[in-house]
Amino acid sequence: MRTSTCGTVMLVCATILGPITIVFLAVSFATDYWLEFKVDPGYTRLSTDDARVSHTRHRGIFRECYPGNDTAFLLTAKDVVDNYCFNIDYEVPESSTITLSTEFMARIHLSRCFLAFYVVALVVFLLAFIFGLVVCCWRRSKWAYIAGLCAYIAAFATAAAIAFFHGAEYLERNKIEDTTEFYSKWTAGLQNATTRSYGWSYVLGWVGMILAALSATFYSVAGCYYYGRPYPQPAMIGPYVYDMETRRQLPAIGYGDPYVSWS
Repeated sequence: MRTSTCGTVMLVCATILGPITIVFLAVSFATDYWLEFKVDPGYTRLSTDDARVSHTRHRGIFRECYPGNDTAFLLTAKDVVDNYCFNIDYEVPESSTITLSTEFMARIHLSRCFLAFYVVALVVFLLAFIFGLVVCCWRRSKWAYIAGLCAYIAAFATAAAIAFFHGAEYLERNKIEDTTEFYSKWTAGLQNATTRSYGWSYVLGWVGMILAALSATFYSVAGCYYYGRPYPQPAMIGPYVYDMETRRQLPAIGYGDPYVSWS
């Protein structure tokens, strides 16, 4: 009874964490607050400053947005989305006038891996949750192990996606000097006036990864409890058969008179 109860508790905890984890990962994936750049309002913009990097902004997986009122440059900018955002391009720029550096290409590939691994994490954890519901209906250890494995893969994919994100960010900030949109090409005044920080979408990504790992652990532990669970068997005590749960004597089973001849 205690073994069954522990397995049920682990399964309930994993099932409760499932929707919470999916929400955290999905919100982190869809929102635009992975990185935040705050430019000092007192900074005097120079003619050599790129307008897109000299204003306060926040960036997500798909868009870079410019909140606030001091964004007159958006009126004449191209490819503006929702009046104050730009889509993030994961394609290699087609330009014959600029020779792209190796670091620039590496950043694009890292960003693509970031996006791909995050999608994998969402899909695989959704599968883990579905397998977890199967465990709720049929208490079989193999389904619990499959759910745990999928949840572990989702947690690993999320951590890998964030690692790729940091790799792309490192190259962008320290290595790439191709155009004025990168930190190394900013003026010294703009560098000093800009404060960079991680936003709440980034935090939700880490929290989702931790919750996915916890869910995987709960599924795996539940599978251990359900594996090889013994069923109550009657025990033979002396010449009689007893029910081990009720401790009552069961009716004796007769095999006939051994001295009767069948010839």
